[in-house]
Amino acid sequence: MNIIAIAAWLAGLVGFGLLTYGVALINVPGAFILSGLGLIGWAWLADKAAARIQLKRNPEGD
Repeated sequence: MNIIAIAAWLAGLVGFGLLTYGVALINVPGAFILSGLGLIGWAWLADKAAARIQLKRNPEGD
């Protein structure tokens, strides 16, 4: 993993945290909803990435 990928991951994490905090300043239940949707989206992306790595590792299906 190179430095650009780490910086992008960190910027995304900080951005999501600040977005959630900003929504919490307006409406706390809305912040929980936003956080839940963000975590569901993150899990979906992580699942896609794990499936892609597994397909690259074993392209023949053995």
